[in-house]
Order: sequence, then structure tokens, then C-alpha cells
Amino acid sequence: MAYQSGNGGYVEVGSTRLDVTGWQARESADWAETTSTGSGGCRESILVKKYISGTVSADFDPAKGPKSSPSISAGDQVALVLHTASGEKYDLVANVTRLSWVTPAGDKINFTFDFESTGAYTYGS
Repeated sequence: MAYQSGNGGYVEVGSTRLDVTGWQARESADWAETTSTGSGGCRESILVKKYISGTVSADFDPAKGPKSSPSISAGDQVALVLHTASGEKYDLVANVTRLSWVTPAGDKINFTFDFESTGAYTYGS
């Protein structure tokens, strides 16, 4: 099996490319149970919605945010593209649900934001 390094993957927020230390995306689906007396004793369900949620971690660069252009704050809605090193990508509009800062005394400052997609999204090359 051929494995791939995460080195070379990157994230774009709007037209700004972030210096990420990593990103994670989870594709989820919500189902509604439709079981009835006519289901023959088996559970039945229908797909209600699909969405992407995840986390982006990046080094702080005053020229690239999160408080520069584009601004990233909890409650914002942003255009987000998550790229892998081999060329695949998730392309979505995302709601920023949380922004966290890490400011260690002896190391570089970085930030993390959590997101959830809103509307349609695409995955591919």
C-alpha cells in the first residue's frame, strides 16, 4: 500500500493560504428513522443531511490571520478549501464554530479553528 505524508497539504480561507500545521475533516450524515409497523421488524431510515466538520491548526502570521484579511472569528462564515498533498481537496462554505489560541512562552504562537459546512460541498481533484 502506498502511504502519503500530510506534508504539502494546505488550507485556503477565501484567497488567503494559511501556514497550517494540520487539518482534519469529518464527513457525516444524519439519518431519520422511518420504521413503521410495515417495516417487517427491521429498522428503516432516510438520509436527512450530509455535512463536513473539522479543525484547522495554523502558525500565527500577523499578515495572514486569523485577525487579518480574511478575518477568522467564531460566528464567521468563510470560503474554505482543504488541500491534500496529492491534489485532492474539500471545497466548502464553512461556519467557524470556535477559535482557540496557543501562546507558549518558549515557542511560536498558533491558532486553531473548528468549522461546520453550510450548503453543498465538493470533494475531488
